[in-house]
Amino acid sequence: MLRTRQKQVRCFELDIANSQQYLSFIHKNAPLLQDYLILFKEPIPPDVQEMLGKYQLAYSFSTKELKGKASDQVVVYEALELKEQKETKPLKPSLEEDHHVQIFERHIRSGEEIDSYSSLVFLGNVNHGAKIHSEQNISIYGRCEGIIICMGIYMVLKNVYSSHIAFQGQILDTAQLARINENNKLKLITRVDDMIGIKDIA
Repeated sequence: MLRTRQKQVRCFELDIANSQQYLSFIHKNAPLLQDYLILFKEPIPPDVQEMLGKYQLAYSFSTKELKGKASDQVVVYEALELKEQKETKPLKPSLEEDHHVQIFERHIRSGEEIDSYSSLVFLGNVNHGAKIHSEQNISIYGRCEGIIICMGIYMVLKNVYSSHIAFQGQILDTAQLARINENNKLKLITRVDDMIGIKDIA
């Protein structure tokens, strides 16, 4: 007898796009999509399937419109138009960009997106609904309520009020967030193998 189990799953429906748009979306959002089913409306090309497998993401294909209530609980980076990507920056950073540091002395507003190959330093708050992605390091000296995806070798944080903090492809869990918030000191977050370390620095 075939055994079945019914489960409620959270799903992201993706509109029809080209391979580069899919790849950009998956790369930027992979840490936040681990517990979601990604639903495509058309068969996807092999390079997209390969990236989904690399990040171990669950996906399916259906032309049928699913019933259900849309949710705004999780905000992800939109799949940018390929033309827009080419105009804003190259797909691979130059050596100059790789070592550059961008400093933001203001608060980052809700709905604002910052996507960079450089290390990023924020002296103000990162508000709820803001989205920060860097291939290098991220330091936030104010209150953090937004989505943070850091692929560098370290992060500096304090006063974190967001459950969407991803470091080197791993989302910080409840215990790690509690460790960051246990006092008002800045925390240095690093990773050795699969172990994330968090220590006071100020």
